[in-house]
Amino acid sequence: MKRLGSIKELHEFIIGESRKRTLITFHSMGDMDSVSSAVGIAKFFPESKISSSDRITANANRIINDVGYDESLIGNGFDRDAELVILVDVNNFEGCGKFKEELEKFKGGILVIDHHAETDLAGGNIAVFDDESYDSTASIVFELLRFGKENIDYKTAKLLLIGIISDSAEFKNSTPGTFSRISELLTMANMDYVSLLEEINHVVEPEERILTIEDLAGAKRQIVNGLLLLYGKSHAHANIAADYAIKIGADVSLFWSENREEIAFSARLRPPLDKRRDMHMGKVMKSLAQIIEGNGGGHPCAAGAYGRKKSSEQEFIEEFISRMANARKYGSQQQNGG
Repeated sequence: MKRLGSIKELHEFIIGESRKRTLITFHSMGDMDSVSSAVGIAKFFPESKISSSDRITANANRIINDVGYDESLIGNGFDRDAELVILVDVNNFEGCGKFKEELEKFKGGILVIDHHAETDLAGGNIAVFDDESYDSTASIVFELLRFGKENIDYKTAKLLLIGIISDSAEFKNSTPGTFSRISELLTMANMDYVSLLEEINHVVEPEERILTIEDLAGAKRQIVNGLLLLYGKSHAHANIAADYAIKIGADVSLFWSENREEIAFSARLRPPLDKRRDMHMGKVMKSLAQIIEGNGGGHPCAAGAYGRKKSSEQEFIEEFISRMANARKYGSQQQNGG
């Protein structure tokens, strides 16, 4: 494995690979940091496609449409003819859902760009830039575009802005560089911060807000391992209910919804409990997804899972609560590969 230790080294590597047929992808259930980073990095690769191993979050899908991108921006399916695969916002194959086996067999080059802990990937075809000093992968991509003096158009600037803000957990994970990048990108996007927040938070119709309030009011409350957990079924948007549960005082939240085909869970954790308790919602949801015969993943404080086995709803919930009850032990097992 080749480790790239600076933006300069990363840029030089990318320029050397830029003419290759390239697949750009990210973790299962890609969020705004993933999507915006993929769109930004694609500027270096004329022969590239962005593809999700399963789906992107509903909020990410809404935002890319609102910004003005076509629905075909994010494709599906692994391009086996690609010469280079770029993983953004993920530093392992396990987090890439259905692409895991394809990545393990892939003979071309693989570039990892991420802001999480150091990867345990190994292989002569793998190059890695992972730097935890960045608040988001979108920040890395912005620095890379700026270093290369690439044109950052209005759409890209706006997506990168939203990626940085959404991944900073309302600036709880911010650094001094976070605010300088946001300032520059606001100028490039010709926007003010309040207007941008309105687009990110997207106020839904009053009827749907009523349903979310009812979901929160009807949620079960339980103290587990010193953590206040709110959980319940959502009649509107499970992710929104899970977000608001944290905002009104929960330490952990789990909400779910279902349609004719599947059941979907959204989990949240109050930062910085992921670090204090050695917890990672993405790993938890990925592990539990097998209960509902589906896929899952995400970040330390925000993750989801979905699957077709709706009858296993209660088993999923009980196992989630059990994981929270043994949070420290579970986190340590994950770090040691357990």
